Amino acid sequence: MLFDCSSVRALAVEPVEIRFQNHQFTPSSLTVPAGQKLSIKVINASDETIEFESFKLNREKVVSPGETITVRLPELSPGDYDFYDDFHQDVPVGNIVAR
Repeated sequence: MLFDCSSVRALAVEPVEIRFQNHQFTPSSLTVPAGQKLSIKVINASDETIEFESFKLNREKVVSPGETITVRLPELSPGDYDFYDDFHQDVPVGNIVAR
């Protein structure tokens, strides 16, 4: 039996990037497909350590200045998932929308 790998690649979601710079996350809102695994690259382009955290996603990762981390997420149910920098409470909250 032959397996068609092209159909698997077509279902894969490319990693999305979130950059922390100038005391904010960019983009601050992401829309992603529901029901698919997701990888988010968090790039800390600032000169301070941050903590990418999301209670709803059950994730918290420290990111040093100049460092890039990858946050892997399971298949998300449709809904809104906030994220923030737990080390700096004045940073605007970001949002991931799964549809």
